[in-house]
Amino acid sequence: MSNHSGQELRLIKFVAEMKKNNFPNAESFAKLLRKIDLEENISCACCARTIGRDIERLKDYYKAPIEYDHSRHGYYLKRAWDFDAPVLTDDIVSMNLLGTRLASDILPDPLKGKVDLAMEKSLTQNNSEFFDEAMIESLLCASGIKAVADPEVFKKVFDAWRCHQVLKFVYHKPNSEPSERTFEPHIIAFHRGVWYAKGYEYQTKNIKVYAIQRMADVEFAMDIFDTDKKLLEHTRRNGLFEYPKIDGVRLHCDASIAFYLYEHQKAKKFKIERQDDGSLIVTLRPATEHEVIRWVLGEAGKIKVLYPEELRKKTAQAAMAVWEKNKD
Repeated sequence: MSNHSGQELRLIKFVAEMKKNNFPNAESFAKLLRKIDLEENISCACCARTIGRDIERLKDYYKAPIEYDHSRHGYYLKRAWDFDAPVLTDDIVSMNLLGTRLASDILPDPLKGKVDLAMEKSLTQNNSEFFDEAMIESLLCASGIKAVADPEVFKKVFDAWRCHQVLKFVYHKPNSEPSERTFEPHIIAFHRGVWYAKGYEYQTKNIKVYAIQRMADVEFAMDIFDTDKKLLEHTRRNGLFEYPKIDGVRLHCDASIAFYLYEHQKAKKFKIERQDDGSLIVTLRPATEHEVIRWVLGEAGKIKVLYPEELRKKTAQAAMAVWEKNKD
């Protein structure tokens, strides 16, 4: 990336941070850029002194109404302001804005970084009629498409989520009769290849998660709801589905798979202890039982569960069941 385009990217991201009321300063923003470099491979990191020059450019050249808040130790915009952001080479701002946000965590880098930048650029230009704060906070993405929702159904669900509109629909749950549901869609999530809506059963606090491809006869009910910020934050911390988690899972992993464990360490945030023979002892963050068992079985004998003992026994039982099914 050229020095010029690198500065353009920093300016857009800095303004986006102020628009989100994150109160960035030179030190915190430089730290954020280093984090982005590690996680997204955009190559935009620089020192705090360079960020200081960027801030002066925003004030002097772009006439940005920037003010420093001493109580929050960061910058903010004193009034609504449209940033006439520079156009980047290969910029994709013209891409449908919904598509950019939905695609940002599904696409690989470097395209993912460009998509995220396009979304942030839309924020700098006060495109609030489409990208409001609740929308950005509650659109959760993962990767790997496995099931396709009907486009008309998806649009109806999406519009209800964006406009805080209660939905009525028929839900086709596997191995049971279709049933009518009335539902507040607080979150749309793309999880493990499937689109879901998460929220509350109408006029209750009963949390429900529905696969969108199983919805039919979707229509708006004659009521609206307020997005529950606590539900959004809880989902961010604990995941879309609240399976019980096991703490302190320890695995002994063969040296032959060490390379990819190192590659995934930053994203998965597990602890690695290298052994003399090149194998690894991996300590996981709190994890769901069925996910660990599937991972261990998927490595075909290259991982041994060290702790807890009950998980090791369940993994062995699952392996025996696989053997029984496939021995003949």
